[in-house]
Amino acid sequence: MLGLVYSSSVAIPSDILKAALPIGIGLASAAYLTMKVVNNDGFSTDKSIPMVQLRSGDTTHDAEFFEDQDKFLAHCEETYGPVFNCQVLGQKFTVVSGPLAREIFMTEDFSFMDAVDEVTGLQSFVNSIIKSNQDPDSKMIHEIIRDNISPNLPLFTPRIVEQLRMTVEKELGDGEGKLVENPLRIFQNMIAGAMASVFMGLEVAKNQKVLDTFIDCTYDFGQVVTENKKSFWHTFGNRAKYGVMNPLRKHVNVMVEAATPIILERRRQEAKAVENGQEYKRPLDIMQRFLDNFEKYGFVDIEDICGHLLILVLASVHTTSDTSTNLCYYLGAYPQYIEPLYKEQQEVLAQIAKERQLERQSKLDAGEVTSERDFEGTGLDPRRDSDFSAAAIKRMVRMDSFVREIFRFRAERLTLAHKARRNVVLSNGVVISKGSKAIINMRSINQDSGMQGEDPTEFQPWRFVGKPKSATKASGDYLAFGMGRHACPGRFLAIQELKTVGSLMVSKYSKIEIQDPSQTKKILLSRLGEPLGTGLIFTSRSSSSAEKSA
Repeated sequence: MLGLVYSSSVAIPSDILKAALPIGIGLASAAYLTMKVVNNDGFSTDKSIPMVQLRSGDTTHDAEFFEDQDKFLAHCEETYGPVFNCQVLGQKFTVVSGPLAREIFMTEDFSFMDAVDEVTGLQSFVNSIIKSNQDPDSKMIHEIIRDNISPNLPLFTPRIVEQLRMTVEKELGDGEGKLVENPLRIFQNMIAGAMASVFMGLEVAKNQKVLDTFIDCTYDFGQVVTENKKSFWHTFGNRAKYGVMNPLRKHVNVMVEAATPIILERRRQEAKAVENGQEYKRPLDIMQRFLDNFEKYGFVDIEDICGHLLILVLASVHTTSDTSTNLCYYLGAYPQYIEPLYKEQQEVLAQIAKERQLERQSKLDAGEVTSERDFEGTGLDPRRDSDFSAAAIKRMVRMDSFVREIFRFRAERLTLAHKARRNVVLSNGVVISKGSKAIINMRSINQDSGMQGEDPTEFQPWRFVGKPKSATKASGDYLAFGMGRHACPGRFLAIQELKTVGSLMVSKYSKIEIQDPSQTKKILLSRLGEPLGTGLIFTSRSSSSAEKSA
């Protein structure tokens, strides 16, 4: 990487801080897209698909659905079968239930991104950040995550843990009964710092301006994809705003400003290493991988690289910070599970420390090292025996089950809509017609005793312990991250972070309480991005120990 961002086929602007011209959709394109949204009925045209009858006085199914979502969907399944048409969430959907849902994910002619873009204008948002790879299916983003993030998780884990731990100490600290009225902001800081270290390096993770822009852009992203604003004007407004005015440019500029001196210094160090006939030790972060694979990924310039990094930030910070916050509310709602999780953690760390000591002793006995001091600074450094390593977190099966159960229990009842690009015939003979939107009835999957085990309507955190059902395993009975070729490639990073957050919480705090317990049920079933009406109260283990001693 002797050039800043070298490409033999793409000219690099001399002024790398120069803002790119916004990519406009144009008035003609806007009019066409507008008509497309207006004219799309949403329902499949297959006349064999039953329409759910409207309740007297209702013009849509929304009121009845939100009164009791489980009751409404169970009635629809019993009355109309696994596939039915329903006007809900402000849209018209063909609802697909049970095992048939798997076919929506496994058939290439269904597109999740098309459905999201139709009702949010998300593609305009994404395209306003990046200059290359403006693919509605985000194939390059999937490839980048698959090739660069997931394989390096064991290497990234120590810095993720350190960044999360630092934020916990800074924002929550020790004490008894510390009230945090807006926990989401703290977890946004936690995840933003961790992701900055992975995506742009440890230097950038210290830059508060960059962390703030991560969080601010995440807020913008949430406003685009929010569930309660899906309407024609919401979509049209987003396409006009991000396709023409491009307010996200300021976020990319902040990242470019922070990245430029770091990249220049890396270039200088690499040139010096080459001059001295030495191998350049490449920093471990995704920005470096982007620079090393500039042509492979088809990047245009440094702004484009930072734009792609920002997409990765949005994909991780938005959902992971939300779920991390909710995980703590679950610990508050079910305090009886904090100590079992803490006990498992201590047992795992003790076992790993024992194994590492045996390995050190084996090397001493074999004469590979002369003393314990020789292990300092190596992978067998005794000071690292109690670290939350990737191996340690993987062994915490109760925490893994706890996280998966949260995804199962909290899942929105109707979600993950896909738009049909062609007519698709399901295995039961029903046709999902081109242009219609099929949405998944998650109730029929997550509350099916055959798939989930006994009492599927109850929260049982050890439900998956001892079963081949990890929180990252996308399958027909667990669709939190999709399924098949288009399953979310970032799920391994997301689950690693969530399990780390959970582990830090139970190791640091003996008690987490919901400020207003009357809000508990509402919070546990809250939708992604939905504001929570009450805070959390944290009591640290050190505070509890001091109280007992006194």
